[in-house]
This record gives sequence, C-alpha cells and structure tokens, in this order.
Amino acid sequence: MKLVKSDRISLLSDVDLLVALCCEQSDDEIYSEFVQRFLPEVRKECLQICKKRKLDQHLGEEIAHKTFENARKYKSFKADEVKAPSSRKGILVYLYRIATNLFNDHHNGEKKKNGAEVHKTYFDDLFCPPEQGLPPEKLLEIREATLQIFNRLNKKEQKVVLTDLEYKKHHKYLPDDVNEHLAEVLGVKKATIRKIRERAISKIKEAIDEINQA
Repeated sequence: MKLVKSDRISLLSDVDLLVALCCEQSDDEIYSEFVQRFLPEVRKECLQICKKRKLDQHLGEEIAHKTFENARKYKSFKADEVKAPSSRKGILVYLYRIATNLFNDHHNGEKKKNGAEVHKTYFDDLFCPPEQGLPPEKLLEIREATLQIFNRLNKKEQKVVLTDLEYKKHHKYLPDDVNEHLAEVLGVKKATIRKIRERAISKIKEAIDEINQA
C-alpha cells in the first residue's frame, strides 16, 4: 500500500487504517488516528481486567498504551484473518489478544520475581518422567508426537488448549476474563469452555497412553 496522505487518513476504514499502519514505516499520523479510534475501548477492557484480577488501575492504563505500541512495532495484523461479524470487532479482538498477552507477561514476571509455584501441564508428562540432556533425536520424537496429538483435536479444542498452555505454568485455572474472551472468540457460552477443555485433555491423555504403550 502506498503512503497515505494526511488529509485522507481520517477517511480510511478501520481495517484499511490498520493495514496501512502495518505497511508503512513513516506512520506517525496513521498511528495517531488508529489510537484515537480504538484507545477508549482497549483502555476500558484493560481496566476491567485489572478490576477482575485486583490489579492497580495504573497497570491497565500502561498495558492499554503498550498494546498499541506492540501492534505498531510487530505489524502482525492480517485483514483476511478477521473472523468477527464486523471488521471493527475483529480489530478489537486482535488488540484484546495483545493486551491479554501483556497481562500474562506481567503475571508471569511477578510470579518469577516472587518465586511462585510453577504448575505442570498435561504435556509435561509426555513419554515418562523428564530426563536431563535428552538427545536431539529424542526431542524430535517428542515434538512430532506432540503435533500428532494436537492434530487430533478439533479447532475449538486446539484454541482452548493453546490458551490453557500459555497460562498453565502460573495459573492452576484460566482467569475469568480469559475464559470470557475465549467464549467470545469461539462463539460459545463461558461454561462451554470448561467442557471443551476437559474433552481436549481427555483426548490428549488417551493419545499419550496409546503412544507410550506402543
């Protein structure tokens, strides 16, 4: 996309504006317009997460702004990946995902700093107790088997499992706001996320047993 002239930036659709932000290097005016359009909703979401997790509201303000900085820095948005009913909703889902990752990074950093317990995931028990200094061929075998197990899951199960693995190291259970976000993305009720997770874990354990007994 060619550089957008400043007098046309305000006329761009939400998707075209974000695509322009991801394409241009000299993007100050585009970035300013993008923040102006979406900051109020992202800020509201971040403050709600702080309230649910009993975090300082200043952290929510900080993460809201960091969300836009990361969107600008990494330029990872792809218009054809928007699955939400409206393009604006799709962009907000994209931004909320960045914000959620930032909250997760903060949480993990605090846990490491305080020496908190690290929870095992159901993949940590793959192929008997972990060994020190596994040879490359064994690591490759584990990787291939893990992918084979993961591919047995349907799309919704895969999404829930990936999110669960992301949080599992420092959360025994997924935070409420993460469950709510997953339910919104997958188009299901919040209570259904737990059922999807349980079904996926059952499939994973069954597959691990099959592989270990082979």
